[in-house]
Amino acid sequence: MKKLIWSLMLVFLLAGCQQNKGKKPAHSDVETKQVKKDDSALRYKMIKLENLSVEEAAKLFKDYLEEEGLYYPKFLDFKKAANLNNIKFDMNPTMLVIFGHPKDMGKLINENQEAAFDLPFRILLYRDADGNRWLLYRDFDSFKEQYILTDPEKVLDKYKKLLQGFEKRLQEVQIKRQHEQA
Repeated sequence: MKKLIWSLMLVFLLAGCQQNKGKKPAHSDVETKQVKKDDSALRYKMIKLENLSVEEAAKLFKDYLEEEGLYYPKFLDFKKAANLNNIKFDMNPTMLVIFGHPKDMGKLINENQEAAFDLPFRILLYRDADGNRWLLYRDFDSFKEQYILTDPEKVLDKYKKLLQGFEKRLQEVQIKRQHEQA
């Protein structure tokens, strides 16, 4: 019986497709959404890491998040993941740290569900081909702009301040290490 019902549904679907072949759908039948994005809407902050490995910077970020009461970071070490799955290839250290309190992320998603595409927040830590180490994260103002958020509860301001605080911590650690090496 189920096969018969599925067969009939398939026949009606195919018949409908043949009937509409070559016709453009009326605007009332199909809702499309075209979003024109300005290049400025996708901005990132990039910080050069001095005197710190990718792994050390990731641990420093984890410790900082915990100090700030944010206990939700997830770490993805791409090289380690590849090695664990017996995928052998040369790769510079690359770590993705995913973070954000679910309640905060929910507030942003409630305002614009499309924001869920870029949530939770993340930072990328990596060493490039020249041996330079970098921290990269999405600019929160551009996130707000891209998803046209009003953010009445100031969630984005909270995370912006969090990352600014981490940048300050990074500078302090790097200066301390620089003096120790001198």
